[in-house]
Amino acid sequence: MTVTSVALGSDPMEQRLDRLLTQATSGGDKPGIAVAIQRGTQVIYSKGFGYADVEHRIPVTPDTVFPIGSITKTMTGLAITQLVAAGKIDLDAPAGKYVPELPAPARDALVRHLLNHTSGLVNYTDLPEFPRGAERPVTRAEVLSWFATKPLQFEPGTRYNYTNSGTFLLGLIIEHVTGQTYNDYVGQHVFAPFGMQHTSMSDWRTLVDHRAHGYQHSKTGLVNAPRYDPLVAFSAGAVMSTTGDMLKYRAGVFTGNATPAAIRERLHRLERLRDGTLVPYSLGCLVHVTLDGHRRIMHSGDISGFSAHYSYYPDDDTTLVVLTNSDSGVPPVSLEAKLARVVLGIAEPRRDEVPLPESLGQSYAGEYTMGPITFGFTRMGFKYQNGVLYAVFGGADGPSLPLKHLGNGRFISTIDDEHTFQFERAGKQRRLVTHFYGGEFTASAQ
Repeated sequence: MTVTSVALGSDPMEQRLDRLLTQATSGGDKPGIAVAIQRGTQVIYSKGFGYADVEHRIPVTPDTVFPIGSITKTMTGLAITQLVAAGKIDLDAPAGKYVPELPAPARDALVRHLLNHTSGLVNYTDLPEFPRGAERPVTRAEVLSWFATKPLQFEPGTRYNYTNSGTFLLGLIIEHVTGQTYNDYVGQHVFAPFGMQHTSMSDWRTLVDHRAHGYQHSKTGLVNAPRYDPLVAFSAGAVMSTTGDMLKYRAGVFTGNATPAAIRERLHRLERLRDGTLVPYSLGCLVHVTLDGHRRIMHSGDISGFSAHYSYYPDDDTTLVVLTNSDSGVPPVSLEAKLARVVLGIAEPRRDEVPLPESLGQSYAGEYTMGPITFGFTRMGFKYQNGVLYAVFGGADGPSLPLKHLGNGRFISTIDDEHTFQFERAGKQRRLVTHFYGGEFTASAQ
């Protein structure tokens, strides 16, 4: 195992963080993890674990550059908010006002609905025609053809469902309004003013110092991940960065002078669905949740061999960034939660397994319909077999996941113990509350 760090001195907190990260990258030739933690203006932890290039045994360092996937969406949200403040974009205008060539129904999607995933547009990366694993070039028009004319999943403003399609459209709006490429606009108005010198779009043709290679796990072991054309992800996920630059980004967005107060306020604005349900995804493309009572503003990212996460705890003035060059295993959002508990002095929850009798297990089994806040699937199923409850995603034929019973209707995933399931009763109605990827989602038994 290779560990590269900046000099921080040895203390019990650092040792606990080291143990968590060493465990996450143990077991032979593993891809790497870079972590940076800042409290106030002081970087209190910055280290690299494992390999940025497994084949050449090049270790991860704090300077390693990783694609950050959907964290890019927060930069797109900031860019749109800047243009709204400049009077160049109206939140209540349809996308077709700014991109006239858009077909229906994409042209009718309101900008505010694109920002907080309430537009009803299908997610193009979930569609059969999405070229998963392909490494060929694509165009903006081709990506649009995958989703722009597809029927809406729901009436805009009535539900939340995470979709890359909306943020892709926002990138096109930025280009049409400014007359610049998305890359040039965010480079001049986000990266440069924040001092992010090692952040850019993931163009695989350009030579980038300290760039990590992406990996996936297959049945035969570790393999190189395919390299998508940057336009596949575009404004929804094509940026690459370092942990140090992500700390500069957090400061520029949340605490620095580079972002005016009026823009910052709009970035954090949360809106409600038509039925009054609060959407936890803000107009600045930021997820507002809590971790054991601590306010947490965050976003995760996954893209072809890379996973990333960053969280800002405003009441603790603490930021954590986790970047990896693998998109398999425990997600960085869950690893970040464990690191945050160490830094914030939060006790790790007990996860002692309790036997699950058949009568109790069968009482939880069945089909559940997700509430108005969803994350890619609208139904969940549960089945009981030989003392174990299994979660089945997307219905009876979806992938199943064995759960660990903690008692009192509470379960955790056997793969990711930050993924929790809580069964409750609301009168005669069975209800499920699940925490996944840092968010809370509810479902009711059918």
